Amino acid sequence: MGMPLQPLRKEFYTKIRSILTSDQLRLLQPAAHLPAGPIQGDPGLYNVTSNIPYVKPPDAVRVGDVFLPKNEAKKLRPAVLYIHGGGWSGGDKLQSSDMPKALAAHGFVVFNINYRLVHAGGEFPANFLDVKDAMAFLASKSDEWKIDKTKIAVMGGSAGAHLAMLLGYCNNPKFKAQHYPQSIARPIAVVSYYGPCDFVKGRSSMVDEMLAKDAVAGYVDAAPITYAKTAVPTLFVHGTRDDVVSIRHSQKMHQALLDHRIRAELLILEGAGHGFAAGDWLKAKDASIKFLDSVFNFKAD
Repeated sequence: MGMPLQPLRKEFYTKIRSILTSDQLRLLQPAAHLPAGPIQGDPGLYNVTSNIPYVKPPDAVRVGDVFLPKNEAKKLRPAVLYIHGGGWSGGDKLQSSDMPKALAAHGFVVFNINYRLVHAGGEFPANFLDVKDAMAFLASKSDEWKIDKTKIAVMGGSAGAHLAMLLGYCNNPKFKAQHYPQSIARPIAVVSYYGPCDFVKGRSSMVDEMLAKDAVAGYVDAAPITYAKTAVPTLFVHGTRDDVVSIRHSQKMHQALLDHRIRAELLILEGAGHGFAAGDWLKAKDASIKFLDSVFNFKAD
């Protein structure tokens, strides 16, 4: 959940690019912003349209990239809202584009978003309200994007996983989508990659900054564990050597859902840290697609 690293010297970057995934490489350089418009993805699999505002009036921050499968579907498609990580104060949707590509190639519509960050108006609950707006917007595009709005899931890594769990679990009426106050859109499933769930027992300066003025109540209100009783089916993926967000967070949240008889699955990646190397990324991807297929009752074309 740390801040993006500074750009590396050209020769060092060239040396390591062969051993890192594209997502990891993007963490080592400033995120570029794509111009609005269609961008060709893998031939024959999906198209991407970038930087679509999900609030009105539009701004440069609250935007997302939609990945639309190209093949003609026989029925409406499930969709996934994807939320990047970065410690709530950094990161960008372009860091996380590999997973949306994999999901779109499988046949899901994916909306990969940016949201307001800490120190730029994104302290809790603003960041949570942004993802609620994005969820409402995605549901509102069901006709245009041929989405089955009863089959939308949310997925994220690290801070993005925290926001994904909040979106899936919290039904407190005081947290409404500000730009879509009448929306009742809610995901039916969550995929959490190494997400923090309990802030009362997991305090840190990073969390303090994210909660800002609402630090006292926020330690409860912003914690997904608070809403375990109203959670939705969830897949947790976590590495045993994560020294940023302890695997105990996923284990605790997983058990809390089971205690409330809510479907929960936990994939433990032995030796994996915070963020996955190529082999672990593939395991996480395969498990995520299998889980979502099951929840959506979806069979790829």
